[in-house]
Amino acid sequence: MAKDIRMPKLGQTMEEGTVVTCLVKIGDAVKKGDILFEVETDKATMEVDSPAEGFVKAIIAEVGQTLPVHAPILVLGDKDEVVPQSFIDSLLGGAAAAASTAPVAAPTPAPVQPATQPVAASAPTVSGSAVSLAGVKVLRLQKLGQTMEEGTVVNVLIKTGDSIKKGDVIFEIETDKATMEMDSPNDGVVRAILVESGQTLPVHSPMVILTDKADTPLPQSAIDAIRSSGAVAEAPKATATTPVPVPATPAPAPQVKAAESVPLTTGKVFATPRAKMVAQDLGIDIRRVPLAPGAARLTEADIRKAGQQPTTATVPPQPTLSLGQKVTINRLQRIVGEKMLQSKREIPCFYLNIRADMTELVKLREKLNKNASVKISFNDFIIKAVAMGLRHYPIMTGQLAGDHIQLADSIDIGLAISTPQGLVAPIVRDAFNKSLVEIATYCQGLIDRARSEKLTLDDLSGGCITVSNLGGFGIDSFIPIVVPGQCSILGIGRISDTCVPMDGNILIRKLMNLNLSVDHKVANGADAAQFLDFVKKTLEHAGNFA
Repeated sequence: MAKDIRMPKLGQTMEEGTVVTCLVKIGDAVKKGDILFEVETDKATMEVDSPAEGFVKAIIAEVGQTLPVHAPILVLGDKDEVVPQSFIDSLLGGAAAAASTAPVAAPTPAPVQPATQPVAASAPTVSGSAVSLAGVKVLRLQKLGQTMEEGTVVNVLIKTGDSIKKGDVIFEIETDKATMEMDSPNDGVVRAILVESGQTLPVHSPMVILTDKADTPLPQSAIDAIRSSGAVAEAPKATATTPVPVPATPAPAPQVKAAESVPLTTGKVFATPRAKMVAQDLGIDIRRVPLAPGAARLTEADIRKAGQQPTTATVPPQPTLSLGQKVTINRLQRIVGEKMLQSKREIPCFYLNIRADMTELVKLREKLNKNASVKISFNDFIIKAVAMGLRHYPIMTGQLAGDHIQLADSIDIGLAISTPQGLVAPIVRDAFNKSLVEIATYCQGLIDRARSEKLTLDDLSGGCITVSNLGGFGIDSFIPIVVPGQCSILGIGRISDTCVPMDGNILIRKLMNLNLSVDHKVANGADAAQFLDFVKKTLEHAGNFA
C-alpha cells in the first residue's frame, strides 16, 4: 500500500526546510532509517531518514525547494505496486494547502511522474525552478553558511565528461565570509557546466547537470530549460576573497620581488592555497607570475620559478595605480563598505582613549621568547588582557536583542589579520580559558589559515570584540569602527619611548595608546571606562601573565 513521506519537524523552531540533496531515486528499495534527503533548516543542514520500508514510487520534493513542515516529499509502495496519478495529485494539492498556512510561502512542487510513467528525455518538465528528467541530476549552489544568499564561482574544478563521486570537490565558491570548497552531493557523469569562473549567483541556482551514465539522453532543450530555471548574474571581472571586514589594516604588505619586466595581471588571479602561502613568504606579487601553458591557476612550482628570476633590488616595484585611473570595486571592497555603512547607521558609538605603560611587558616578552618554541606577540598579551577584562565586565560582551541585552556564552575575540586578498578578523574562541602560549598557538594557526585561504565560517562568525593593531605602521592613535554584531573594537597604536615625569625625575617609558569604540546601545560610559582601565592595568603589571 502506498505511503506518503512528509517533511519532518527537525527542531522545535523549525517551520520549513529547504531540500539540499535527494539521496534516492525512483525504484530504490529503502529500509526504515535509511537517509532520503538532506534538508536545511533555520539552524543547520540535517538528514531526513525514512520512517518506513518500501520502494520509492515518486519523488515529490525537488532539490532547492523550500517546503513547510508536514508537506509531502516522497511516496513509498510495494515492489510491484502501481501508484495512481490521482493519489500523487491529491498529495500535491495538500502541499499547496500546507504552504498557504506556513509563515513563509514555499514554491509548489513540480508535478511528479510515478515509476510506471517515466519522463521522456525529449520532453523536460519545467515548473518554477524544477526541471525533471529521468536519470538526470541538477546540482545547485549549496547554502554554505546561515547568512549566505549568493556566491561567486572562484574556480571550476571539473570539466564536461568527467566522472565524479559524492564528496568530490567540484567548485571553489566565494561567500560573504570566506572562500569555501563545494563538493558533489551525488555520483554521476558531468554532462553540462552551467556557470563559469567569476559569476555570482544566488543560492540554489543550477550549476552542473549530471547523468547516471555517459550515454543517458540529454537534449539541448533540456539543458536550456534547466539553465533558465535559475538566474545567474555575471559578477565584475575583478573579484576577491570576501572575509568578515574590519576597518583597519594590521600589518604592512611585504616587498614585491617580481621583476618589472613581467606584466601585471588585472582582475582575479587564481592560485592554489599553497602557492599563495609561498608567494606571501617569498614576497612575490602573484599578479606578476605568468600561468603555465594550459594551466587554470598558479601552483607552488610557478611561484618558486618566479622567485628565481633575477631582480634589481634598487628599483622599487611599479605602482599598481596611477592618477586619473578608474579602479574597479571588487567584492571585498563592496562588503567592507556595506558593513561600515551599517555600523555608522545602526551603532551609536562613543570613544575612549587611554595610554598603557608597556615597559615591563616588553621585558617579559623578550624573556619568554628567548628560548620558547612558540613566540608570543604583543597581540597575544593584549587578547589575554581583553579576555580578562570581559570576564570582569561581562556587559561588554552583550548585544541588544529586542527588549533585553543578551550576554555572550563565551569570551570570543576577533583578531585583525592582513592577507594578500584583504582583511579578515577570525575569532580566538574561549580566550579567557586559554593560557598565553595557547593563545599564541591558536593565533598562529588562524594566521596560517587566513593567508592560505583555509578559514572556515566558524573561524569568522561571532565574537564580542575585535582587536585591530596599526602599531606596525607607526600609527600612534586611531579610532576604529565597531564591527556589526559586536559590542566594541579596540584600536592599538605603536609602542613608543616617551619621557614621563615620575617622583621628581624624567624617565623614558614605553607607552602605547588604546582606543576603544563602544556601542552605546549596549554599554554606558562608566562600564566601558572601567573595562578599558582594567585592560590597561593588566598590561602594565607583567605578573598577570607569569
